[in-house]
Amino acid sequence: MDNVFLGGIIGPYLLIMGLSFLLYAKVWVKLMKELAQSHTAVVIGMALALILGLAIIQVHNVWEMSANVVITIFGWAAFLKGLFYFLAPGVWLKSSINTFAKPNFILGGGVVLTILGAWMSYIIYIA
Repeated sequence: MDNVFLGGIIGPYLLIMGLSFLLYAKVWVKLMKELAQSHTAVVIGMALALILGLAIIQVHNVWEMSANVVITIFGWAAFLKGLFYFLAPGVWLKSSINTFAKPNFILGGGVVLTILGAWMSYIIYIA
Protein backbone atom coordinates (compact mmCIF):
# COMPACT_ATOMS: atom_id res chain seq x y z
CA MET A 1 0.00 0.00 0.00
CA ASP A 2 1.60 3.24 -1.17
CA ASN A 3 0.10 5.49 1.44
CA VAL A 4 0.89 3.79 4.72
CA PHE A 5 -0.11 6.84 6.75
CA LEU A 6 -3.70 7.00 5.47
CA GLY A 7 -4.07 3.21 5.45
CA GLY A 8 -2.75 3.08 9.01
CA ILE A 9 -5.52 5.43 10.10
CA ILE A 10 -8.41 4.28 7.93
CA GLY A 11 -7.86 0.52 8.49
CA PRO A 12 -8.11 0.61 12.30
CA TYR A 13 -10.91 3.20 12.10
CA LEU A 14 -13.00 0.91 9.89
CA LEU A 15 -12.22 -2.09 12.10
CA ILE A 16 -13.17 -0.28 15.30
CA MET A 17 -16.36 1.19 13.81
CA GLY A 18 -17.35 -2.18 12.35
CA LEU A 19 -16.87 -3.95 15.67
CA SER A 20 -18.79 -1.19 17.43
CA PHE A 21 -21.69 -1.60 14.98
CA LEU A 22 -21.69 -5.35 15.57
CA LEU A 23 -21.41 -5.17 19.36
CA TYR A 24 -23.72 -2.21 19.95
CA ALA A 25 -26.21 -2.23 17.07
CA LYS A 26 -29.13 -1.17 19.29
CA VAL A 27 -27.16 1.79 20.64
CA TRP A 28 -26.22 2.86 17.09
CA VAL A 29 -29.87 2.67 15.99
CA LYS A 30 -30.82 4.93 18.91
CA LEU A 31 -27.95 7.34 18.17
CA MET A 32 -28.89 7.59 14.50
CA LYS A 33 -32.54 8.28 15.33
CA GLU A 34 -31.44 11.03 17.70
CA LEU A 35 -29.10 12.38 15.03
CA ALA A 36 -32.02 12.73 12.62
CA GLN A 37 -33.56 15.17 15.12
CA SER A 38 -30.43 17.29 15.68
CA HIS A 39 -29.55 19.60 12.81
CA THR A 40 -26.52 20.99 14.64
CA ALA A 41 -24.94 17.55 15.06
CA VAL A 42 -25.65 16.70 11.41
CA VAL A 43 -24.06 19.93 10.15
CA ILE A 44 -20.94 19.44 12.26
CA GLY A 45 -20.58 15.78 11.29
CA MET A 46 -21.14 16.42 7.62
CA ALA A 47 -18.75 19.38 7.56
CA LEU A 48 -16.09 17.08 8.97
CA ALA A 49 -16.98 14.36 6.43
CA LEU A 50 -16.77 16.88 3.58
CA ILE A 51 -13.38 18.21 4.72
CA LEU A 52 -11.98 14.74 5.41
CA GLY A 53 -13.19 13.45 2.05
CA LEU A 54 -11.72 16.39 0.15
CA ALA A 55 -8.40 16.03 2.00
CA ILE A 56 -8.12 12.33 1.18
CA ILE A 57 -9.11 12.89 -2.45
CA GLN A 58 -6.52 15.66 -2.74
CA VAL A 59 -3.61 13.55 -1.49
CA HIS A 60 -4.72 10.05 -2.52
CA ASN A 61 -6.93 9.67 -5.57
CA VAL A 62 -5.59 6.30 -6.77
CA TRP A 63 -7.86 4.14 -8.94
CA GLU A 64 -5.82 0.97 -9.37
CA MET A 65 -6.79 -2.57 -8.45
CA SER A 66 -4.95 -2.75 -5.14
CA ALA A 67 -5.54 -2.00 -1.48
CA ASN A 68 -5.01 1.68 -2.33
CA VAL A 69 -8.43 1.88 -3.92
CA VAL A 70 -10.06 1.34 -0.51
CA ILE A 71 -8.49 4.60 0.71
CA THR A 72 -9.73 6.40 -2.41
CA ILE A 73 -13.24 4.98 -2.04
CA PHE A 74 -13.27 5.98 1.63
CA GLY A 75 -12.32 9.54 0.66
CA TRP A 76 -14.93 9.77 -2.09
CA ALA A 77 -17.61 8.25 0.16
CA ALA A 78 -16.89 10.81 2.90
CA PHE A 79 -16.94 13.64 0.34
CA LEU A 80 -20.19 12.48 -1.28
CA LYS A 81 -21.82 11.95 2.12
CA GLY A 82 -20.95 15.49 3.18
CA LEU A 83 -22.04 16.88 -0.19
CA PHE A 84 -25.37 15.04 -0.06
CA TYR A 85 -26.18 16.19 3.45
CA PHE A 86 -25.40 19.82 2.66
CA LEU A 87 -27.31 19.92 -0.62
CA ALA A 88 -30.21 17.52 0.00
CA PRO A 89 -33.54 18.91 1.17
CA GLY A 90 -34.20 18.42 4.89
CA VAL A 91 -36.91 15.82 4.23
CA TRP A 92 -34.46 13.62 2.27
CA LEU A 93 -31.84 14.08 4.94
CA LYS A 94 -34.12 12.94 7.75
CA SER A 95 -35.48 10.11 5.62
CA SER A 96 -32.01 8.81 4.68
CA ILE A 97 -30.81 8.83 8.29
CA ASN A 98 -33.98 7.02 9.42
CA THR A 99 -33.58 4.48 6.60
CA PHE A 100 -30.14 3.48 7.85
CA ALA A 101 -31.20 3.57 11.52
CA LYS A 102 -32.30 -0.06 11.43
CA PRO A 103 -30.57 -3.04 13.06
CA ASN A 104 -30.09 -4.92 9.77
CA PHE A 105 -28.34 -1.97 8.13
CA ILE A 106 -26.15 -1.43 11.19
CA LEU A 107 -25.21 -5.13 11.42
CA GLY A 108 -24.58 -5.43 7.68
CA GLY A 109 -22.43 -2.32 7.74
CA GLY A 110 -20.62 -3.68 10.76
CA VAL A 111 -19.70 -6.87 8.90
CA VAL A 112 -18.43 -4.95 5.85
CA LEU A 113 -16.49 -2.40 7.89
CA THR A 114 -14.95 -5.06 10.14
CA ILE A 115 -13.75 -7.11 7.17
CA LEU A 116 -12.35 -4.08 5.31
CA GLY A 117 -10.75 -2.67 8.44
CA ALA A 118 -9.17 -5.98 9.44
CA TRP A 119 -7.85 -6.49 5.91
CA MET A 120 -6.38 -2.97 5.66
CA SER A 121 -4.91 -3.17 9.16
CA TYR A 122 -3.35 -6.54 8.33
CA ILE A 123 -1.77 -5.13 5.16
CA ILE A 124 -0.37 -2.09 6.96
CA TYR A 125 0.69 -3.51 10.30
CA ILE A 126 1.36 -7.22 9.76
CA ALA A 127 2.05 -8.13 6.12
